[in-house]
Amino acid sequence: MFALTPWLDSHVHLDDPDEPEPRLHAALQQLVTNGWPGALTAGYGPERLARSRALAEAWPQIRRAVGMHPEYLAKLPDDATRQQAHVAMRAELAHPSVVALGEIGLDRRYKDVWPLAAQIAYLEAGLLDARAHELPVVLHLVGWYGHALAVLQRVGVPFGGAVHRWSGPLELVPAFEALGLGIAMALEPRENLANRALLAQRIAADKLLLETDWPFLDLPYDVAVDHLAALGAQVAAWRAEPVAALQIRVAENARRLYHLAP
Repeated sequence: MFALTPWLDSHVHLDDPDEPEPRLHAALQQLVTNGWPGALTAGYGPERLARSRALAEAWPQIRRAVGMHPEYLAKLPDDATRQQAHVAMRAELAHPSVVALGEIGLDRRYKDVWPLAAQIAYLEAGLLDARAHELPVVLHLVGWYGHALAVLQRVGVPFGGAVHRWSGPLELVPAFEALGLGIAMALEPRENLANRALLAQRIAADKLLLETDWPFLDLPYDVAVDHLAALGAQVAAWRAEPVAALQIRVAENARRLYHLAP
């Protein structure tokens, strides 16, 4: 473990309730001991707020985003419950450990239980909350990239942010970047390597982010960070750049896009 220097993780779910706290804290201690620069833990739903807050208060390397994941919203029973969740999320935005709003976005997989128009309404509400609190956004997009782009262009993202785990068309990358958004590549065993290489080469140098999106893969968190370092080395090779220089720039990008302290 830690054959490579740990990379900053621009998107992770450290507040996942299925991860035992003692095991997570042991992994975090191991990472910090080995020079880990930190992570942004992304929001899912209000039920996780207390745990994410406690993590950020215990570990200065962790900052957090607060939001309502489209998957979370799609699984709620009705719009009244969604509105209650929205109120709880908004109340947390003033906490000093919160540096971004998200995840928010669109997910075509849930179109049959939560239609596009309803998803767009919550995306717009999240964007307006981010504007009001002067926060960057963490965007979750699965399909519907064109719809999302239209909403973002209309409502605006004046404080920037990023699209996490990009899975959209390569030709749309510049349009999202033009809005001041970073583009994140994640640990992803399912995707064609040739497509991954093209994406790595397409993302602008000052917009590239790397993330574990843990616990997407069934790995202990410190092992996932090791895999992230391996991904970084692969991306550096695809871009024909020195690994060390890319590691520094990716960390700088995350700090700038998400207003993270060094």
